Amino acid sequence: MLTDDPGTPGNKKWEINLALAFEHRPDGTSFNAPAIDLNYGVGDRIQLTLQGGPVVLKRSDHGAIGGLGGTEAALKWRFVDDDRAGVTMSMFPRVIFNISQSAARRGLADDGTRFQIPFQFVKSFPGFDLNLEWGPLVSTVGPAQWIYGILVGKDVTKTTQLMAELHGTSRTNFDDDVLTANVGIRQKLNEHCVFIGSLGHELRSPEARALIGYAGVQLLY
Repeated sequence: MLTDDPGTPGNKKWEINLALAFEHRPDGTSFNAPAIDLNYGVGDRIQLTLQGGPVVLKRSDHGAIGGLGGTEAALKWRFVDDDRAGVTMSMFPRVIFNISQSAARRGLADDGTRFQIPFQFVKSFPGFDLNLEWGPLVSTVGPAQWIYGILVGKDVTKTTQLMAELHGTSRTNFDDDVLTANVGIRQKLNEHCVFIGSLGHELRSPEARALIGYAGVQLLY
């Protein structure tokens, strides 16, 4: 899902997400093939994250091109963990940059270097969780923005969770915002493998609205 949560893998444990992700607009489709998300636990409340991977872009008037997309390095700190109240909170600062200098010029990644400092809040209720996220996003190219999200997750069986969210980005004056509705599923396959998938669509956007999708596995060790 687009909205992050305060969860961490646990001390010296790995959470590895490998998936096929896509974004389709009327003028073309891009694929992260695969989207790679590596998370490592340092203690019970710290997570180190590295994301990236190859991108394939097929524009409607050109052939397919490929290369390395944007890379993200992040650190999550869960600073509230109150089991009795069912409340957890975290901050997840990150930097997103391009290893390949031509990635932005070729349309495989956003231009410039971006910095995010979002905060996550989860409140557990009987049968479902409410997840909120909010924080600033600044870039070396373009105006500063807010990122925000609200997600509801419901356990329908012991191994299946369904999720729905609204996630957006907006300028600090709340102009030219992008708002996406997204639904997803987590299906536990065994102790070390979980299927994760989602499908969403932009409800508002200053450009042509995108259809997005994600399907892959989460490996836990």
